[in-house]
Amino acid sequence: MKTAFKRTLLSALVVPFALAAQSASAVMITDWGYEVDSVFSNWTQTTGDGSVTATDSDRKLSWGVGSGPQSSVSITDVAEPSGLMTNGGFVDGGVFTHTNNTLPASGAALASFDLTSTLTLTPFAPPGDPLPPTSTKFISFFNETLNNGNCVDDSVSNCDDIFTIDNFEDLGAVDNGSGGFQFASSFILDDYKYTVFLELIGLAVLDDDACTAAGAASGCVGLLTEEGTANHFDTRFKITAVEVPEPGTLALLGMGLAGLGLARRRKAAKA
Repeated sequence: MKTAFKRTLLSALVVPFALAAQSASAVMITDWGYEVDSVFSNWTQTTGDGSVTATDSDRKLSWGVGSGPQSSVSITDVAEPSGLMTNGGFVDGGVFTHTNNTLPASGAALASFDLTSTLTLTPFAPPGDPLPPTSTKFISFFNETLNNGNCVDDSVSNCDDIFTIDNFEDLGAVDNGSGGFQFASSFILDDYKYTVFLELIGLAVLDDDACTAAGAASGCVGLLTEEGTANHFDTRFKITAVEVPEPGTLALLGMGLAGLGLARRRKAAKA
């Protein structure tokens, strides 16, 4: 058997073998169980009467004066054994609530806090062990506005309170296509790259006057919350996946293509 023919035959065998190795790789996980555990930490308060107190295992922060009205922020957790479909729609990730009551100006109020949401994914179809938990931390500032009618432009009450996110640029935010944001994080499992997209509904770029009132830079990102009611903001997330060849498969494929090229060059040189 001639050498050039041997190389051509070897290349012809290697290429399909590489492709077969890729097609025989691990199966994409199509359905996931999930658990979202969120807590507040590192909260601070303004000077004044009373103090910020934490309850529900640091899932709720409350403030007010004595036995009078109380305002609060809270977050709910979610746990489901399945239902998060790869390349499917969003699922519930919990609800962030600001109960915004009118408080005495002399009272202490929440000033800042960290909100950390930890997601644990467990393969359901095909089944597998839980993945290591991943966390997203929102470093947030809060402005308890005076209810004196001197409100920011977009305020719908007397007056809306203001939340801003201090570490927004560090969170991997992308435009969600409807004026809001998604926070994306990726991981590779077997032969697939999975990306989780987290959304907090209502989060948006605030007008400059709201940013100024909150002590934030122009173009800040946050929320306005209406006075005298409970403001609910849903969080949700989804997961996507794309196949990525294993390094060994790429190496085999490269060898095959290189062998074909070498054989063709030698054949051309002898012609």
